Amino acid sequence: MKYLPAHIRCLLRLVLITLLALFLSRLFFFVNNLHTFALLDTSETVSAFLYGIRFDLWSFSLAFLPLILITALPYPLFYSPYAPRFIKWYYIIILPIVLMPDFADSEYSKFTGKRSTSDLFTLVTTGDDTLRMIPDFLRDFWHVAVAWIALSSLIIGLFLYIHKRTQFRKPAAGKRILRSVLTFLTISGLWFLCIRGTGLKPASLNTALVYTRPAGVNLVLNSSFTILNTIDKEALAEKQFMTDSAALKYYNPVVAYKSDSIKTDNIVIIIFESLGSEYCGYINGWGFTPFLDSLFSQGLTVQFNFANGKKSPEALPSIFAGIPTLFDQPYTSSQYVNNSILSLPALLKRYHYHTAFFHGGKNGTMGFDFFTKVAGFDEYYGLNEYPDKSHFDGNWGIWDHLYLSYFCKTLSGFRQPFMASVFTLYSHRPYKVPPGYEYLPKGDYEIHQPIAYTDEALRQFFEEASKTDWYKNTLFIITGDHTSLTNMPNYMTRTGFYMVPLCFYHPSDTTLKGRLYTVSQHCDVFPTIVDYMGFPDSILVFGKSVMQRRKSIVVNYLNGVYWLCDGNYCLLFDGDKSIGLYKFPEDMMEKENLLLLRPEKVNELEMVIKSIIQQYNSRIKHNRMLPS
Repeated sequence: MKYLPAHIRCLLRLVLITLLALFLSRLFFFVNNLHTFALLDTSETVSAFLYGIRFDLWSFSLAFLPLILITALPYPLFYSPYAPRFIKWYYIIILPIVLMPDFADSEYSKFTGKRSTSDLFTLVTTGDDTLRMIPDFLRDFWHVAVAWIALSSLIIGLFLYIHKRTQFRKPAAGKRILRSVLTFLTISGLWFLCIRGTGLKPASLNTALVYTRPAGVNLVLNSSFTILNTIDKEALAEKQFMTDSAALKYYNPVVAYKSDSIKTDNIVIIIFESLGSEYCGYINGWGFTPFLDSLFSQGLTVQFNFANGKKSPEALPSIFAGIPTLFDQPYTSSQYVNNSILSLPALLKRYHYHTAFFHGGKNGTMGFDFFTKVAGFDEYYGLNEYPDKSHFDGNWGIWDHLYLSYFCKTLSGFRQPFMASVFTLYSHRPYKVPPGYEYLPKGDYEIHQPIAYTDEALRQFFEEASKTDWYKNTLFIITGDHTSLTNMPNYMTRTGFYMVPLCFYHPSDTTLKGRLYTVSQHCDVFPTIVDYMGFPDSILVFGKSVMQRRKSIVVNYLNGVYWLCDGNYCLLFDGDKSIGLYKFPEDMMEKENLLLLRPEKVNELEMVIKSIIQQYNSRIKHNRMLPS
């Protein structure tokens, strides 16, 4: 290396110590999420670390571009008196910023199932809940903060040691021009390869699938790559797998249901924060929801129901408008959120329903109040509307048992028919329960007791509601918004990662009872309500009524990979080709890939997912989400 020019030696050292930093941050991510990568064998794990260098080089090439320019541009920039100081301070400031997302995701990915993307900024800046919770995050995840500071300090110390020994003396005058040109061309070419790659398409999130299977994607990627790579990217690209008429034959999002009569029952949709199926004894065999278990046994409950997203804001478009999250940011924070849609609240206005949405958190949190306006709710009830501010817990909002009682009383003042939804709050970090509820089981994870608490709060709500005049004329829908922490292998896979309960319960309808062993999803809630009520209207949704008992389809998206399940098989599709086929529910652990053994099934499901992607992207991109 001593025979290389000083500026080249400087750049190579920067590359090597940055790769070391990103390797160690990936190692921390791996150790902190060992259970997540249990499906990978030793060779796959080693390969993931090695192939991860490709994405680390991308991150270095973009984050440290100014330093690359100093070494690549013609003399005398590198040898100016200001270069050493600029290089030193730029590296000291930027390196911890580059490493920070990796360490944050070592915990956050346990909830989202993916490395963070640029929509993280929207989530953090929507309301002040996240910023206000930073002290709690630092308290709960102090080891992550300490590890981040320690690694940043170690690498910066190594950098300063090397930097002090870097010579910034100009070479002989006769060598400057030739070396300058060669250096510029060489570094520019290498930079282009790092950013663009050698494939036909630029590097993106699903490029990781070239090197590993879906279970290893989060290990191959790094979080600075996933964030920087998704900034200012067009959210949806046109896909033309087939003609539009052919696409409709495989999947038609416009549905209508025939009925001899129309019901005007009230509708109450309860969205239970972080309620995964694994927490429910009725579905999982054991859990922390004794009240809901009894309610599920009295209603129509789907054994295999799936959320269409991994974040709370993603649940609302799915449930109320039949719009799943099939790209790298929530629909509610995308450029398409103001598109014209026919949502459940908008449809119910045709039948003179009063509609309202309730959430005990601060107004503005997660953008709930904004989307409910877009969806056409008549009213939004948040913390601002709650009458007794002394009930505020100091963290998120109003305790669930108090807020659900307020919800019940407020419904009693509504004219009928009404449709109201409440989004609970307390199975959420910092995972506390109010005084008087400490007796509830704590389980193995810190979330288990808050789950049991909200279940008890719902028991009190139903007890209070059963005494009202509207209760017996009300259809209740209960579901979770997304899954959360788990220690059960079946729920650590791509399949189990989205499983949340779904129950339809009506106190006066004894026919609405039983357990469905088909698959369903959040996007099925809207069409199921339309079907049950007998509304003849056509709606455009990416879901079907669970009451039709026909062939079901479930779809979701994570890390550039689409997942589709028809109740018998699950297909993984990377946007261009199928990469996995697994039996369902027999192979939820995804141990036997049948991609090459069942080509006819792969082709069948692939045509369906291609049809869905093509129509979804085109309709949302061009604001064609109305049924006519």
